[in-house]
Amino acid sequence: MPIFEYSCTKCSSEFEVLVLKDTTPECPSCGSRDLERLISQPSIQSEGTHRLAMRAAKKRDAALGKDRAVEQRKYEESHDRHG
Repeated sequence: MPIFEYSCTKCSSEFEVLVLKDTTPECPSCGSRDLERLISQPSIQSEGTHRLAMRAAKKRDAALGKDRAVEQRKYEESHDRHG
């Protein structure tokens, strides 16, 4: 299925859209059909890039988990004092 990237010449919004037969895409922001088709970057996936992406995601999730734990602790401490 062809997914294309476009830039709206009216509002400068950039977006991707699935273009089916006999359909004309329109800007999701302003509804204009005055669009410029962009050249898409190829998506290359290999075992190495997948491993790197998973490592980055795990690192990000661990950091978010620590932040949430700290905020939860602050929340609990502030409610223990008032209760």
